[in-house]
Amino acid sequence: MSLFYQRIAEKISVSYRRLSIVRNPDGFLQDEAVRRAVTAATGVIFISGSPLVLRLHYELHYKSSPETKFCYLCDMPDEILPDILAEAWVCTFYIADIFPNYQNRSLLSAEPADILERLYSQPAAGFISASETALRIQQLKTAPQTETKRVDAPVAVLRAYEPNWGSFAATTAEISKIVLAAIEQDVYPEIEPELRRINASFQSYLDASYTGALVSSPILAPRSVNRILPHLAHKHRADEKVALVVVDGMAYWQYLVLKDALTLHAIPSSDSAILAYLPSITMLSRQAIFKGDFPDLDYKQNPVNEEKLWRTFWTSQGITDADIQYIYGENELEIYGTTRRLALVSVTTDEVMHAVADPCLLHAFTNAWAEKFTAAVQQILDAGFTVYITTDHGNLSSHGTGVLTPQEKTHLFKDSSRGKRHLLYSDHALMATFLQAHNPADYYAHGDNLSIRSDGAFARPGKDMITHGGSHFLEVAIPFITLNQ
Repeated sequence: MSLFYQRIAEKISVSYRRLSIVRNPDGFLQDEAVRRAVTAATGVIFISGSPLVLRLHYELHYKSSPETKFCYLCDMPDEILPDILAEAWVCTFYIADIFPNYQNRSLLSAEPADILERLYSQPAAGFISASETALRIQQLKTAPQTETKRVDAPVAVLRAYEPNWGSFAATTAEISKIVLAAIEQDVYPEIEPELRRINASFQSYLDASYTGALVSSPILAPRSVNRILPHLAHKHRADEKVALVVVDGMAYWQYLVLKDALTLHAIPSSDSAILAYLPSITMLSRQAIFKGDFPDLDYKQNPVNEEKLWRTFWTSQGITDADIQYIYGENELEIYGTTRRLALVSVTTDEVMHAVADPCLLHAFTNAWAEKFTAAVQQILDAGFTVYITTDHGNLSSHGTGVLTPQEKTHLFKDSSRGKRHLLYSDHALMATFLQAHNPADYYAHGDNLSIRSDGAFARPGKDMITHGGSHFLEVAIPFITLNQ
């Protein structure tokens, strides 16, 4: 169940008491759907009634169910007899307690659970005034209902899911929706066996389709990141204002979190999915985006070189240099009035991704980031741009399977030649030597480069991390989004 209901459960129960007695003046917990949701999240069983009704339940059911946690809802907890009180944790619960940053807390108590659940999924970055509270709730009521947080039992759902890579975008979105639900419900490790099955299917799709995607026609839509700029050049006239927003390291499931924030602010989108460049690292895949072509190994990844690629492509398309702008970081957006081709690169998500090992922590960050990032996107839209959002690669919860030997390290290329999930070579014979010592089926070979296909990593066994560079579905199937405002 969602974090919203888990948070409610944390407010009304404690781990060291099997019984809670809760006074709920606003009546939120009297909603049967809410109680079912909290029970599904925690196993706590709700009983509501007078002190006499609760006494009967205590004698007939509580005492004979030593493994079950109960929550007694009672308007007059002081009238409950001392022997029950001695067993219980007693508290008062208001739904407004879940929203400490909102000033108009009385308004919150009057809203239905589905609206409050959606509001909770968009964390407040600071203190929210009464008028802003009312505005946010009104936007939620009028915005299209999102579907990204409506997957129950993600383990069972993924187990029954059969991917259809012929419908690549829809399949990517559906799997990512299940992954997001598993992370929200803190059961991601339980879906990993099924993710391996899904990924094995995706690897077969890559073997059959990846090379063709790199050289596919960009006219209707790009199929890989190196075809994004040719697609935009074909689609838009020189006098149109076009913005490409690249969020470093954003997996498709993280985009679904961002989409909820966009929807909250009435920014609709058309969603699609494309392939990252392999190996799925910034030096190659983001270079491919801004070059609009195949990347070079002998390239130094930095904002200066990235801006040069962006300007070189668009000047080759007849756009004057004064009409081209590149911005690194979204904190202080200053868009020039003459700009017709705008690039915005955000790297915060990638930095946080490398700093955490738990998908739940990455989700919590993504939730908070999405609200702030939506404000930057809105600023670009308000300036009259058609906005496209993509990423250079996704990310994957990976597990160490063994480190490289010193000799294996010396055979590699140079800058960014190795990561936790990729290897770059300057000599095909040296790559072949590595594959002879390992199982070639474990790696996707693209040119003189290797990407790990599974969720393994070049790290000591037992070492877990979130990273990228391999050819796993969660790294390579990435969002390509058009905002329709």
